Amino acid sequence: MRGGYYFLQKLKKSIFGSFSKINWRVWIVAAGMLLVGFLFSRDALARFVWQKYRLPAVASFLMRHDAQLSVELGNYYFNSYRDGVYDLERAEKYFERALAIDPNVENAWYQLARIDFLRGEFTSARGKINKQLELHGDSIMASYYARGLINGYSGHFKEAEKDFLKFLSWKKESWAAHNDLAWVYFSQGEYKKAEEVAREGLAFNGNNVWLLNSLGVSLLNLGKKAEAREIFLRAREAAALLTDVDWGRAYPGNDPRSAAPGLAGMKKAIDANLKLLN
Repeated sequence: MRGGYYFLQKLKKSIFGSFSKINWRVWIVAAGMLLVGFLFSRDALARFVWQKYRLPAVASFLMRHDAQLSVELGNYYFNSYRDGVYDLERAEKYFERALAIDPNVENAWYQLARIDFLRGEFTSARGKINKQLELHGDSIMASYYARGLINGYSGHFKEAEKDFLKFLSWKKESWAAHNDLAWVYFSQGEYKKAEEVAREGLAFNGNNVWLLNSLGVSLLNLGKKAEAREIFLRAREAAALLTDVDWGRAYPGNDPRSAAPGLAGMKKAIDANLKLLN
């Protein structure tokens, strides 16, 4: 009997020992699969949370490998569509995170260049916008407009002219590109060209206050004072109708708090130009 008992005990240990070893292996594999599944499903969950509930902090916590979602969170903190929060540091962090996930994600270099431009870091901004164009070409034509601004503000007027003309070949009705191209010519003392470009822009945007003011200062510097007065009066009337919201739309990416002082400054500039004609 004792021999039979020991035999049964040995058999039990052998069977359950093997079963226990198999169980541990199965559990390790299963746990690994669950962990991998959780990590990869976190991106799907993060995107769901973002698209359905617009919760940036939760989406950011869950996100792991979704470069495009990181760009979208960057846009939210850049207030790109005027429905987010303006925080350049956070925006920059998410655009950089997107590039760390996918160096070829489409919009990140463009937005980082715009952030550097707003900070006055023109050399860095030019490098980043050139990287955007090198990787993605004409997929975001606004890259040429952004580079035009960067080149213009850093005194590279000939390069700025080429960029604005390239952008206008794509969007010929753009008041902003016409206005900034007129500014490029005006800055070089080419007042006649500035006048022509401002008029071209006004053909698409008849009462645009920025173009009217650009045309007015061009005419003033060409000695056409009577016509300049008429244009400045039109500009003053147009400016009186503008709101802070209108100003914010004209300067996407700028701090929303700059809208009120910016609009007030425009009105003062127009009045100052009119006084020059007295």
